[in-house]
Amino acid sequence: MSISLTENLDRIQVSAASFAEEFLEPIAADLDKSGNFPRALVAELARQQLLALPVVKQAGMAAHVDTLRIMSQSCPAVASIVNNHALVAYAIFKWGDEKLKNDHLAQLAQGETLGALAIHESGPALGLGPDALIGVIAGGKITLNGKKTFVRNAGVADVYVGFASAGAAGATSAVGFVAAASAPGISVGPTYQTMGLRGCPVADVTFKNVVLDAGLLGTVADGADMLAELSSAYALGEAAQTIGIGKIAAIHASAAARHRIQFGHPIADLQAVQQLLAEMATDAHLAWLGVLNAAQLADAGTPFTVEAAMVKSFLGRFGQKLLIDAVQVEGGMGICETAPPHFKGTLPLARLFRDIAGTTLCDAPDDFPEGLIATSF
Repeated sequence: MSISLTENLDRIQVSAASFAEEFLEPIAADLDKSGNFPRALVAELARQQLLALPVVKQAGMAAHVDTLRIMSQSCPAVASIVNNHALVAYAIFKWGDEKLKNDHLAQLAQGETLGALAIHESGPALGLGPDALIGVIAGGKITLNGKKTFVRNAGVADVYVGFASAGAAGATSAVGFVAAASAPGISVGPTYQTMGLRGCPVADVTFKNVVLDAGLLGTVADGADMLAELSSAYALGEAAQTIGIGKIAAIHASAAARHRIQFGHPIADLQAVQQLLAEMATDAHLAWLGVLNAAQLADAGTPFTVEAAMVKSFLGRFGQKLLIDAVQVEGGMGICETAPPHFKGTLPLARLFRDIAGTTLCDAPDDFPEGLIATSF
C-alpha cells in the first residue's frame, strides 16, 4: 500500500474545507430539523467544481472521497447528496457511449442536472425481490418494470443510473441504464422520514413500462462487474462520510473532556478517557488509510472491490462506535440537542449519531467479493 497526496489534492482539500466552513456549518443544524433539500447549495458546489470529482482528470476518486470526508465534518447530508450525484457521472464516464457522455456529463458537472443512483432493491440481491426491476432488451430498446428502493436524491434528481435484472426475475445477468427522471412510467414514492442525513431525500422509484431508446451502460455481459464496481465506489464514499463524522465527534469530545470537571479535575486528565480518545483517533486513521488506498487503486484503473469491502466491513463494526465513545466522554450533554442556560457552545453529537447511523446502516450488508480471503493474505 502506497499513500501519497498530490499538490492538486491539497488544493481540493482547501477548497472543500472553505466551502464547508462558509456554506455547510451555518445550515447543518437547521437542515437536520427541516429536512428540506438544499437546492441552492448544488449551484455553489458546481461553482467550486466539487460536484463531479471522480471524472475530473486532475482529481479522481481520491479527491472525491477526501471532499466527502471534509464535508461530513460539517454536514453529512450534503456529502451524501454529492456522493450519489458524483457516482452517476462516474458510471456514465466509465461505461456510457459518446452520446450519453455528451448528453449528461457537462450538465452533471455544472449542476444543471442532479443525479441519483438506483441500485438497491428490497430483495437480498438484484432480481430476487418481489418488486425486482426487470429490463427486457429488444429491437435496440430496453423496457423496465419494477422498483428500486432507498434511492437517495429521489424526487429531486433529473437523471437516474440503475441496474436491472436482464430479461427475467432472478436472471444472473444485469443491465445498466441511464434514464431521465421525466421519462414516462417513472414515479417516485413518498419521501422516507429518515433518522439521519436529513436533507438528502430517500424514496422508492417505480418503473412501469419505461421504454428507453438509448441509455444502456456497457453490455449485459459486463453488467454484474459494473454493478460491483459502482457499489464499491459507493461504499468508499459512505466510508469517507463515516470517518468525517467520527473525526468531528472525536474533536468535539476531546474539547468537552478538557472542560468537563469531575472530582475537581477535567476528565481529560484521566488515563481511561485519554485511552478512549486515542482509540477513536486510531480507528478513524486506519479506516481513512484504507479508504484512500482503495480510492487510489480506482484512480490507477486497478481492481479495488476487495479493498472497498474491507473498509466497509471495518466501519460496519467501528463506525458507530466512534459516536458511542464520543457520547461516553461527554456524558449527559452528549445526548442533548438543546443546551441548558449555563452551557456555552454547540451540542452536535445527537445529530451526528443519527447521521452516522444513516450512513452505515442504510444499505443491507453486502457479501464480500468472491475470493476475498484467498486474495488478501
